[in-house]
Amino acid sequence: MRERKPEHELTSQLLRSATSVGANIEEAGAGQSRRDFISKLSIARKEANESRYWLRLMRDAMLLITTWHRI
Repeated sequence: MRERKPEHELTSQLLRSATSVGANIEEAGAGQSRRDFISKLSIARKEANESRYWLRLMRDAMLLITTWHRI
């Protein structure tokens, strides 16, 4: 089995959390109750926050790589 590069792991995590946002919003629209609707939107918000985290991590990693190559 091949070892995955760190950047592939980061993009994989981002893909999972980002696509989960839309899926949970879609499910919220089909919610069976107000409570179910709110729950699904809450999950979507958490996934959006997680996506933002992965994007920041990727951005910061690129800054470190860019800085390293300048030295």
